[in-house]
Amino acid sequence: MLEITDLRAGYGKLEVLHDVNLSFQANLFTAVLGPNGSGKSTLLKSIFGITHIFSGSIQLDQNELVGLRTEALQRHRIAYVPQRANVFAAMSVKDNLLLGLRQSSRAERRERLSEAYELFPILGKREGQQAGQLSGGERQMVAMAIAWLMQPRVLLLDEPSAGLAPVVVKDVFQTLQTLRDSGVTLVVVEQNARSVLRWCDYVYVMREGRLVFSGTAEACLADEEMVKSYLGVGMPQPVNRRPIVQSDD
Repeated sequence: MLEITDLRAGYGKLEVLHDVNLSFQANLFTAVLGPNGSGKSTLLKSIFGITHIFSGSIQLDQNELVGLRTEALQRHRIAYVPQRANVFAAMSVKDNLLLGLRQSSRAERRERLSEAYELFPILGKREGQQAGQLSGGERQMVAMAIAWLMQPRVLLLDEPSAGLAPVVVKDVFQTLQTLRDSGVTLVVVEQNARSVLRWCDYVYVMREGRLVFSGTAEACLADEEMVKSYLGVGMPQPVNRRPIVQSDD
């Protein structure tokens, strides 16, 4: 579905990604892991068009994305949730969510808001509260809901569990699995490898701007040397794993 070929990207004259080749299969929860400075977030930002692309290709269903403006990427139904500054703190939860529905009719907004509150129940209870007064986990839910309301085919998330308590992290990843099951392709950059490996379907591991591992979450966990060397985690047990079916998408 999403194919990256010989990608070299970075900021200004600084090249962070070096000849990266990978692809993301439709309707899977794919995690991008690696130590700090490995290029994980740069990869995500490159897909969303906010880095400098030195060379290479990023294609969605064989449509080239390199060089497109953010508005055009959104028309391809790609949404991006950054790690920080992902909600408007001074606005209410409801007004934040309406940002994802600004192209919809009044009737559509009512229906979609109702669906969002069903998927993210805590937001219905907080709809009148300022987003800046929410807990970290609740703000993350608002950011994810805004992106979901834009009806993306591909949802890019940069460290959605950062700074959250373990019980909240579980809620976030369970919600991500629900989004995956609804047909959204998830590309999730994470520092918290121990947690995300329990929930994701497929894994890429990066180091110093290069790809060092690709495979299912089970294959990643089975490679003890790679896990210890690049991720520094033990062996978490998988949860509700979806079978990987090879596809031409």
